[in-house]
Amino acid sequence: MPEERFRELFRFTREIAMILLEELRPHMTQGQRITFIPIPLRVCAALHFFASGSYQRDIGHDFSAAMSRSMISRCIREVSSVLHNKLMKKWIMFPSIEEYAPIKQRFFEKTGFPGVIGAIDCTHVQIQKPKREIEACYLNRKGFHSKNVQLICDFDLKILAGFARFAGATHDAYIWEASQVNSLLERRYEACELRDHNSWLLGDSGYPLRPWLITPYRAPAIHESERRFNTLHSKSRNCVERLNGVLKSVFRCLKLGLSYNPTLSGQIINACCVLHNIRLNYGIVEEFIFEEDAVSNEETSPDSTSHLRAATVIRDRLRLSICP
Repeated sequence: MPEERFRELFRFTREIAMILLEELRPHMTQGQRITFIPIPLRVCAALHFFASGSYQRDIGHDFSAAMSRSMISRCIREVSSVLHNKLMKKWIMFPSIEEYAPIKQRFFEKTGFPGVIGAIDCTHVQIQKPKREIEACYLNRKGFHSKNVQLICDFDLKILAGFARFAGATHDAYIWEASQVNSLLERRYEACELRDHNSWLLGDSGYPLRPWLITPYRAPAIHESERRFNTLHSKSRNCVERLNGVLKSVFRCLKLGLSYNPTLSGQIINACCVLHNIRLNYGIVEEFIFEEDAVSNEETSPDSTSHLRAATVIRDRLRLSICP
């Protein structure tokens, strides 16, 4: 198979695919029977599904070593489970305070916005209709069943945190309040020995304003500088919107939808996020036309915490320093 065709089918070069295979191999089922599908073929079958989003039957027919639909399903489940449970903590890690500096510098060089350690947004991935008892939870505002996936990334689209637990009807702000990253940044902000008051994520107006999460002005009518601040803010957080487009273009299964239950769908989404970071780590970068997410979630969220006043002061200070 030509190298170009291999990369088209599996989204990896042969060399990087071998490295990935060696990471997966210790965690996958071993077998001695003559009918047992070798690990490399099982991994390639799963990668082909992630890349194409085709039905399992089509992958089994198109693949160089034909497999049954049930075997393709087992391959997808096994590889997704290994990537989700064994490799996700290695490849998707939120940076420590000591690791903030290069991320902030990269954002500042490219956008002029200081103190940014990442951009946050949610994207919807369509799934099959779940059981009747929980169906309403997964029906989003656009009328289809989905998982609402929270993603945080740096300027170069490296995923710093991913959260594919919640149903499509869940608001972005609720997912953020329940996330470990929110709790972590709050602890870092309040801890006496750390006192990290100069680092923040950027989020859209659907998120609550916090000292560690800067959102745009909702009604920038008083000062011209507020409108300029919002423009710069939008430019700086555009990286996470590009990430959503790239992720669904590289791993077409996320764009076309997943015909699986919510639990397995969440594992597949997390598996694709892990594979995305592995691709970036080994220099596999491809540009795709950005397509705006199908679901907009711009409801306002309550800013009724004790941190609101401090966050407002920080945002105004930022506005005056970068958009006088």
